[in-house]
Amino acid sequence: DDHKVARLLCQFLEHEGFSVSHYDNGEAAVGEIVRLQPDLVILDMMLPGMDGVAVCQAIQADFNKGILMLTASDSEMNEVIALNAGVDDYLCKPVRPHILLARLNALLRRQKRSHEIIGGTLMLLDLVIDFDKRLVKRDTETLPVNDADFELLWLLVSDAGTVVTREALFMKLRGIEYDGLDRSIDMRVSKLRKLLQQGNPDVQYIQTVRQRGYLFLREVE
Repeated sequence: DDHKVARLLCQFLEHEGFSVSHYDNGEAAVGEIVRLQPDLVILDMMLPGMDGVAVCQAIQADFNKGILMLTASDSEMNEVIALNAGVDDYLCKPVRPHILLARLNALLRRQKRSHEIIGGTLMLLDLVIDFDKRLVKRDTETLPVNDADFELLWLLVSDAGTVVTREALFMKLRGIEYDGLDRSIDMRVSKLRKLLQQGNPDVQYIQTVRQRGYLFLREVE
């Protein structure tokens, strides 16, 4: 909603070859995102009309591409809220244009890779995971897994019974190396674990292996 910052970012991204549309109101943005179906959305957390988290929730059913959230606060809670709302990446202001560009390109690479992964259907524990339809089912119930959650889940279940390291998840999901400090993948795994356990709290689908990474169970222990 800061017109000066928005204008500079638009000019920078257009110079880098992107076609950019700008909206300074959350309610207006929702309809335009659904209508235009852009490859990426840069979403300010604080917007008039409807804040960024509400926008993210409103478009979730009709938009499944990359969303990068900008915020003036480096609060961990804000990051948790954003990731739980379906955001794929998160940057604090002031925005460094070339860092923003690197994050956007990483999201684009991730989207491209998600279409290159071999498809199919996996059945693990009480779940049926259909890559081609990007659906997760338990009996007749379809679980509310968004695109980002599904890609993380698919990476874990594809190596079920084997520890997948944080380093591997960072590179595959974000296109960047793990710096040892960023907790965004941990938060995303925690969100996915809670979602899977809502219908079956007795099963620990995803185990944390200390100092190594995460393991998706092949069978109940």
